[in-house]
Amino acid sequence: MDAIEAWFTLHDDGEFALCPPDLHTLTQDGDHRHARTIIYTTKRHCLPRIKRIVECPQPVATMAIYGLPVTADLNSLTGSSKQCVRLFIGDADPPDLLVFTWLREQVPITWSAVNDDFLGRHRSRDNRNIRIPLSRSEAAALPHLASWCPDYRHLLGEYCSSLLDSHFKVEVEGALCNVPN
Repeated sequence: MDAIEAWFTLHDDGEFALCPPDLHTLTQDGDHRHARTIIYTTKRHCLPRIKRIVECPQPVATMAIYGLPVTADLNSLTGSSKQCVRLFIGDADPPDLLVFTWLREQVPITWSAVNDDFLGRHRSRDNRNIRIPLSRSEAAALPHLASWCPDYRHLLGEYCSSLLDSHFKVEVEGALCNVPN
């Protein structure tokens, strides 16, 4: 976790974002204390579309914040019980892989983010227009993924991993291009 936090601190460039505590804005919806599912996303503006595609135990609460969360955010992620399902939905890119890794060190959470299965379910896998080149800082993070998130290739799948290897990413917005607004 320290290495991830240090990376975000040293590379706070818009891709790897740290929000100062006085500007920290977490968007929450639903009753986190009684939720059976909590969806955590780095894509606040995609929440309406994300809610329509996720099939999970009800009631659902959501949390959205761009960048690395702060420790205080974890209180809302604990939910009502150990049976509470926690889902992470984000991009197939180094920043979101590292946010997910940081979160799962704190609470049990499942990667439900962009990966091969996600692209297949939303009929966007063969859409070459959704590939975005990695930024300089994202590309610089690639060599560290294997040590910070050893299972990242398993989380992403073969296709999304090969995109990263080629210095491309897929964001939630592109992966959901076939899901109506």
